[in-house]
Amino acid sequence: MARPWCPDDAYACLSLLLLLLLPAAMATSYSSLCSFPAEAADLVVTAGEHQSIADRLNLPLPSDGYFSGGDKLLFASDDHRLPRSFSFFTRRAARTTDPAITHLVATVTLSGYRFFGGRSWRTNVSAHSVSFDLEGYYSNDSASAALCMVGSGSRARDDGLGVVIIPDVALRLRLPRPATLTRPFVTGRLEGPDFGAVTLVAYAEGDYKYGEAASCPTPPGAVRSESKVFDGNFTCDRLGALLRGSYTMEYAEGRAPSGFPLRQRHRSMHISEIYCGENGAVRAYMVFDFDDASSDAILLGIHEAPWRRGFQADGDEALVADGFWKPSQGRLCLRACRTVRSTVRESDCGIRIHFWFPAVWSIQQRSFVAGMIRNTRSDDDGDTNKMSGAISVSRTGFRGDLSDIKYHYTRVEDAKNYYHSNPELSKERNGRFPGNYSYRDFAFSLYMTTHGGYGYASPVTLGSAMVDGGTLTADDAFSRHAVAEMIKQRLLSVSYEFDIHLYRRVNSSRAWNVSRVPDRWRVSAEGVYDTKSGTLCMVGCRVINSSSDCQILVTVQLPALGGEDGTGSISSLRKKSDTLFFETLSFAAYGAQPAIEAAQAISRVDTERIMLVTSMTLSCVFLVLQLRHARKNPDALPATSITMLAVLALGYMIPLVVNYEAMFVDDGGSRNRHFIELERGGRRWLELNEFVLRLSTMVAFVLQLRLLLLALSARSTAGASGGGDDRWAAERSTLWICLPLYIAGAILIWIPHIGDGHDHQPLSQMKSAIHVPPPLSDDLLSYAGLILDGFLLPQIVSNAFSASRVNAISPWFYVGGTAIRAAPHAYDGLRARGYVQRWIPSYIDVYAGPRDGLFSVAWDVVIPCGAAALAVLLFFQQRLGGDFLCCVKRRKPGGSYEIVSTSTL
Repeated sequence: MARPWCPDDAYACLSLLLLLLLPAAMATSYSSLCSFPAEAADLVVTAGEHQSIADRLNLPLPSDGYFSGGDKLLFASDDHRLPRSFSFFTRRAARTTDPAITHLVATVTLSGYRFFGGRSWRTNVSAHSVSFDLEGYYSNDSASAALCMVGSGSRARDDGLGVVIIPDVALRLRLPRPATLTRPFVTGRLEGPDFGAVTLVAYAEGDYKYGEAASCPTPPGAVRSESKVFDGNFTCDRLGALLRGSYTMEYAEGRAPSGFPLRQRHRSMHISEIYCGENGAVRAYMVFDFDDASSDAILLGIHEAPWRRGFQADGDEALVADGFWKPSQGRLCLRACRTVRSTVRESDCGIRIHFWFPAVWSIQQRSFVAGMIRNTRSDDDGDTNKMSGAISVSRTGFRGDLSDIKYHYTRVEDAKNYYHSNPELSKERNGRFPGNYSYRDFAFSLYMTTHGGYGYASPVTLGSAMVDGGTLTADDAFSRHAVAEMIKQRLLSVSYEFDIHLYRRVNSSRAWNVSRVPDRWRVSAEGVYDTKSGTLCMVGCRVINSSSDCQILVTVQLPALGGEDGTGSISSLRKKSDTLFFETLSFAAYGAQPAIEAAQAISRVDTERIMLVTSMTLSCVFLVLQLRHARKNPDALPATSITMLAVLALGYMIPLVVNYEAMFVDDGGSRNRHFIELERGGRRWLELNEFVLRLSTMVAFVLQLRLLLLALSARSTAGASGGGDDRWAAERSTLWICLPLYIAGAILIWIPHIGDGHDHQPLSQMKSAIHVPPPLSDDLLSYAGLILDGFLLPQIVSNAFSASRVNAISPWFYVGGTAIRAAPHAYDGLRARGYVQRWIPSYIDVYAGPRDGLFSVAWDVVIPCGAAALAVLLFFQQRLGGDFLCCVKRRKPGGSYEIVSTSTL
């Protein structure tokens, strides 16, 4: 029988079951909560899983929106820093005997955040949602359609154990039909005796009546052709996909124009809703972000930017707009109105917005979509084409074909002057620097050395080659243009984009609780690249407080390919008294491996995986041979060191329990030959090579455990017959010697990590940012590998105390085991000759990595030599006796040992 479907979240599963049962348990009738419309009998029922039933019935119901209120539902108070939204999902719809009335069953979910540990900004927040199962009627017998539904809801208990039922809930919505620019919203209330009222607002979907076509001025500069922007096939959906997203705002003269209807000066704008109609008709909804919203969201641990909720909160600025795409001019012209508490007044509709796709880029214009927002009512002369006082908006980050865009350098000569004034920049250096192989070699990551933070720098143009945008077109432009230019000249004109996150400290109400909030810097720079020295000298611009600062100098010594890291600095060219002056920011730069080295690294990882599986398989073989040896030699098991077998068993067990989740990876939409599916329809995948490795490790662990149990059983049997007392006494002496050595080594590893400042170094911050394992755990695991490298030590000590000359250990076992432990160090020495480890530890090392043991030039010599010495010593012990070196231990009548010279034997 098929397993019944249920979400992964147990609470969600229980809530779903309750919601399905709620209509039958509703305590309050529909007529007592909804005065309209009158109930009508169902005529036709239409249902379908995950289908928009309302659309098929031509119902302009919202799919999502914003809500305010809900304090008694445990939602945090309304604030732009905490995003909140509601969703409306129609589960069943039916026509009734009245053509103007439709019977609906739907689920409404409120989503947001709640405080825990108090109601303060300095306490933590967590995601919170409440669901309502509702049933009612939609009526479109008037110009403003209405919906009224009743039902019950549920939410999680405060302790997380079970749910709380919320009865007698009523939903009332007013839907504009048709929607217009001045009536763009669906409004309503969700009410219940347990929580009061929650106000709902959504951008209207469905029927829309467009207004008059808006006029807009000619864009400043050339515009890309429609065929290039839309790949030769214009569609309204494609236009919406290009326009939807976040835009950076820039104000002329650093301030908003006089008379502009927006109340505040914002830093960004987000187009969250955009719909298209016939003949290129477009309508949109856009929200403006507060300056401090992103920082506050990060401070609260919310990784979703507030404007991404798709709707304005109380106090937010927002615009509604409609207009038409003009294909002959390659631009979109919109007429917009400012919203005030979900209403639109005609007096707030004097705003004109137009968007276009620039064909020429420069240091201050690098957006694939650009636009202007202006207030026509402030034009005293009535000229609707007036551009003064407009606010510029732009959107970057497009991944596509930008081959038709031309770049206009304007600050290269200034950068050359700074380059020639600093002889250190032109000094030739040893090593290979980014050149004519791949444009990807010019991109680099960075971490700040004067401030906490990190960032990334990517080239926009190299010479006349546009390398921003799509990978294929960038590769083609680089090979056809940049390579030839670098061969002909030493100084190559370049332009870059820097995205930097600088940490600033935010003190909380408690002195010990200090948070770090990133301050994002975006710097556009252009200048020259010295192909001989690998240095960049550029002049940069950044937008700060909605105005541009173009007095910035950026110098970078690019990281050598496969070699040491680079360095760089960002400094202000202004006087210290200037308000835009900032102290020099220094950083270290590390580049991604060149394409050819990346291919070699992938090949190396595959080889190491094969070597790792092979070594573990050989371990299983040697364990089987040791078991066979013990079966043929009854005296072998009692003479085998229990400490040695226990250490080896732990060595096989640790990889099975440490980082078990590494076996699994999220689907992420990609499936390749390395993965096999665990269960049908699941989203978790098991990496095949990890499975083979862990399977062989599990077999080795079982065999080792079997050998340990057999040795314990044989030792116990020998002890019962009176012949195993010497062995147990020798085992105790071995434990007393080996265990303190192991503990002392662990303490020596622990001591360097006790200091408070260890975790506050920039390098540690970057390691945590890229998910490198903590240094202490690496060191302890490496030390555990060192103990396994000397796995023969307990057996040798035990033989010495018992003066045994029993052939307890098979040569296959101790010689093969020694070879397996020494092989990674030999491989590490060979790998170091062809692979230069960068400042980040080689966390891609599968074989001979930090989890396998200690690796360095010294350790790669000492450990194999030491392991070989132990194997040779064991060989002679089993041939000549455990006391062959100098002495033998003779048991006294009282049970203790005395040491006598071998000459007396």
